[in-house]
Amino acid sequence: MAKISTDEQVERINDRLKEAGTPVRVRLNGKVLGIRATLPMKSGQGKKQQDLRLGIPATSDGFKEVERRANQLGKEISTNTFSWANWERDRMPKPDEIPVSMWVEKFKGDYMQFHRLKEATWHDNWGATFRKLPQDEPLSEAVVLAVALSTAPDSCIRERTCQRLQALCDFAKLKIDLKPYKGTYGQGSEEPRDIPSDELIVEWRDRIQNDQWQWVYGMLATFGLRPHEVFACEFVDSLTIKIREEMQVREGSARTKTGFHIARAFYPEWAEDWNLIKVNRPNVSGKTPRVYGQRVSRQFSRYQIPFVPYDLRHAYAIRGSVVEKYPSVLMAEMMGHSESVHTATYNRWISNSTSQAAYDTWRKGRGS
Repeated sequence: MAKISTDEQVERINDRLKEAGTPVRVRLNGKVLGIRATLPMKSGQGKKQQDLRLGIPATSDGFKEVERRANQLGKEISTNTFSWANWERDRMPKPDEIPVSMWVEKFKGDYMQFHRLKEATWHDNWGATFRKLPQDEPLSEAVVLAVALSTAPDSCIRERTCQRLQALCDFAKLKIDLKPYKGTYGQGSEEPRDIPSDELIVEWRDRIQNDQWQWVYGMLATFGLRPHEVFACEFVDSLTIKIREEMQVREGSARTKTGFHIARAFYPEWAEDWNLIKVNRPNVSGKTPRVYGQRVSRQFSRYQIPFVPYDLRHAYAIRGSVVEKYPSVLMAEMMGHSESVHTATYNRWISNSTSQAAYDTWRKGRGS
């Protein structure tokens, strides 16, 4: 089906208004919508055709909202209840006049001005959270709390849901504090459930019968990739790969001007013995990084691997930061996130390693 143009959308709305006998028409001014009708002069002397510049964005939700406002104005005109006080754009809007969908649309427009975010990334992350809100109801403390509390306590989803809802409420100037509901989950307490040993990693790699998924597993283990990054990387040499940033979706990830980040193998023998440079990707398709990640997770379940794909990434991070003593700032760059994210996430292991090293040095100094 051909996509309906903005002008056609306006025309269809006006046709419906005309059929209903509503003395109001929708107007498009650039990329924003308003309405026109014959209204009383603000002086109170006579009437004339006038425009109400509502500033509603010409989006799918915007078209619904402007039609609702047009019908509202038509009703006020027909019942002689029209008042300029209800339509002045510089007045503070009443909470029950703006539905959730419109607040989300306004917030999205503001957010996208200052953040490099693709539409698919917004849809899968921020959009997924906001779609849980009742779109036609006003934004209120009750509906926000209902969504926040519907998530699992002390979980990553609860924390991110509260963060996103708080940002929306702050934008809408709705006074609410979601910090007490975020729970105890956080980067400082993030611990992979079980970090597989090197021996276990090799053992389960050898159990995978399919050569292509065996290659995927090897790439995750050797280069510490996020699951979807296996489908967005290329080799520089046998021990070095670069990962395209356009598939990055994790908040706080580092982005480079060149559009990719570099990762290196800490165990050259894995890269060489498994011949990873001979790319053997499965024929997998998907529209978003999340879909690719789900494909990988399903294969781990299929082969009954006793850990999840991200545990291989955690093992790589600890191998580099703790075992190989690689600087955190460089380790973070290779993993495609900031140093602060890296340090917070793996602080427990890094701190323990540093403490042990200091203790060993102290013992040597005492001649023990």
